[in-house]
Amino acid sequence: MTLTDRALGHPKTRSERARARRARVTREVEPVAREARIRPAGRQRVRRRYDLALPSAGAAVRLPALPVVRFGPRLMSALLLAATLFALQHAFTAPGFRVGEASVLGSRIVSIPQARSMAGVGGLSVFEIDPAEAVRRLTSHPEVASARVTVGWPNQVEIELTERHPMVEWNDAGRIWWICPDGVAYLQHGDWPGLVQIASEKKSLNITNDPLAQVIPIAVMRAAAVLNAQLPQAAQLLYDPDHGLGFQDSRGWAAFFGVEGDMVLKARIYEALAAVLESSKARVGFVSVEDPATPYYRQTR
Repeated sequence: MTLTDRALGHPKTRSERARARRARVTREVEPVAREARIRPAGRQRVRRRYDLALPSAGAAVRLPALPVVRFGPRLMSALLLAATLFALQHAFTAPGFRVGEASVLGSRIVSIPQARSMAGVGGLSVFEIDPAEAVRRLTSHPEVASARVTVGWPNQVEIELTERHPMVEWNDAGRIWWICPDGVAYLQHGDWPGLVQIASEKKSLNITNDPLAQVIPIAVMRAAAVLNAQLPQAAQLLYDPDHGLGFQDSRGWAAFFGVEGDMVLKARIYEALAAVLESSKARVGFVSVEDPATPYYRQTR
């Protein structure tokens, strides 16, 4: 043991030096990192390798490894979805499912082309047609009271109409309307037999943007029907907002009956009064039986 060893604190004996060396070796060994530890191999995808031998001796070609394809539920779902989309696309575009011309039943006022246009089903696929919507479109027109739309396979559509038949032909200040018993009006469609003819010099019908709205009180329609039956000589009835319904008598005066009350009684009173006036040779210009209790007339100057 030298003085230098003592000053540096080295061990004094050989056994101490050996223990010191062993301690240094133990400290220098570092623990293995967690990432470097060997893990057991997990389940890996199996790949197949194919070796192809060539005719020449000692030569071979190694082909690339191919993955093994497994048909699972996801692949089957994707195939079913693709098939469904293709079938739907074919159904909506195939000519065999498109409606050409719908058949129309019960059409007298509305022509067959008009009914088809109103329903709006021509050229559509049967899968696109909503019968309830087609009925709504048809009944939004005042000529149609109710409708039924039937869709048949593969491209057949049948439209059955119940129309509003007119009761009165009303010349409203030059514009002719057909008015139904429920007071709904629409423009004239050609000729219709047996209509009560009414004319008004001023616009008297309540025509609005709602085609199904009532344009005249139903009481006026009923009174017109009774007067038309009781007074066959009245080829055309007149309507005045102040005096109601009347007509121009061929004997030279205008007669009015209002719109309420017993029209049969008023017609009988008028016939009796007209006979008296005709025999009296009076120059009469106006006769009113609006109140059957107090009929009156006015002479012309």
